[in-house]
Amino acid sequence: MRVNDETKMYETTKYRCLVYSKRISDDIYLRLCGVEHCIADYKFTTLERSGYHLHVILEGKGVLCVDGKEQHLHFGQMFMTKPGEDTWYKADTEDPWVYCWMAFDGNRARECAEKAGFFDGINVLDCHVDPQNFYSLVQRMLNQEELTTSSVFMRTGLLLEYIGLAIDSYADSEAEVHKSHEYHADGYVEYAANFICANFANVTISSVAKHIGIHRSYLTTIFKKRIGISPQEYLLQCRLRHACKLLSETNNPIQEIARNVGYDNPLTFSKIFKSYYGISPRTFREQQKTKSQGE
Repeated sequence: MRVNDETKMYETTKYRCLVYSKRISDDIYLRLCGVEHCIADYKFTTLERSGYHLHVILEGKGVLCVDGKEQHLHFGQMFMTKPGEDTWYKADTEDPWVYCWMAFDGNRARECAEKAGFFDGINVLDCHVDPQNFYSLVQRMLNQEELTTSSVFMRTGLLLEYIGLAIDSYADSEAEVHKSHEYHADGYVEYAANFICANFANVTISSVAKHIGIHRSYLTTIFKKRIGISPQEYLLQCRLRHACKLLSETNNPIQEIARNVGYDNPLTFSKIFKSYYGISPRTFREQQKTKSQGE
């Protein structure tokens, strides 16, 4: 490891990472970047790290898990970890992935993530530009580790190029999915909302989009425009409303209620419930019983 006051470079035969703390703007700035050739089954848990970490898969396969939901990923895809999400990712046993990444933060970081298609509930997108273009930018960043006035500006420029490539990728995918749709957007949104309400325990937003016959990113765009929240947030609300009903009206174990509303892991359910309502499912049930007895 090589260190100065504002940069740290970590290097092994399979890993290069630059940790960076110098910024020229509070709007958007680099936190770190790197390339990793993961060993089989290598797992990384984000815990409570800050910033938006945009990874591009250059080879191989792996698994990403966000708030208890797993997705299997492969070469040619991008994934983003975001602040406030319970996230881990792991390399495949047989074909472990290689990825590059840049992590950024700032007042406009979330806006940049959404312009690249990573709205609430979306952590994985197909890459519609050459993944090697992302890799080249990261390599240039890693090869210019000295801290000079010009390098500070250069790194900011490379970060913006990296984000710009992701935005180009999303724009290309949007152009493709918007070419032709048989029905008006309002019809898709209404159908999706009804389908989510009827099947909230066993659907994902990807499966909803597939059932309807449109791209997930298009569904997210029109859903947010017409309802004001993402389909992922709408699904969450459907699940939690039904959970509240079961907690209030039945004595079913919380583990069973979690499964009934779509969460195999009761700890994940309890964490999401508390994050949304500010109290645990058990406390909610106790408050409802006290309230009903008082009436």
